[in-house]
Amino acid sequence: MSTNVKNAVNFLLFSVALGGGLVHSYVVSPIAFKHLPLEHFSNLQNKVFPHYFLGQALIPVVLSLTTPLPLRVAGPVLAASGIAGALNLMWVLPVCKDAKDKKKKLEAEKLHEQIVDGKPVPTDEYRALSKRFGMYHGISSLLNLVSLLSLVVYGVYLGRIVRV
Repeated sequence: MSTNVKNAVNFLLFSVALGGGLVHSYVVSPIAFKHLPLEHFSNLQNKVFPHYFLGQALIPVVLSLTTPLPLRVAGPVLAASGIAGALNLMWVLPVCKDAKDKKKKLEAEKLHEQIVDGKPVPTDEYRALSKRFGMYHGISSLLNLVSLLSLVVYGVYLGRIVRV
């Protein structure tokens, strides 16, 4: 592959990864959360996240194969980005899905709350699942931020070699 083609592929994929990640994370998702019923928002994210995290895991690999930068410079930041995406895809996403599925099962079986002093209160199991989901959702958000910030650093390095 010629250097010009490699550079074009690299810049295009970098733009898609960083731009798409920022737009999805900080524009589309907050708007969807605000305007969709929670169940619809959750269904949307369940469809989007496997593809989004797969891209976060694989695009840095392709970037490392096409980078115009020395790998000793680009490698660590692209590795951080890809590893964060892979952790979200293979570890955090399944844990969150499991917690949500268990919560839905409790809700369907009407075992998610109990009456205490005449008021509905979440059961200990339901509360624990909610806490687990919240914790892993936070981990996912942190990993997403690491992935995106790593791409920003990569972009700064790319910007240093661009001649206008």
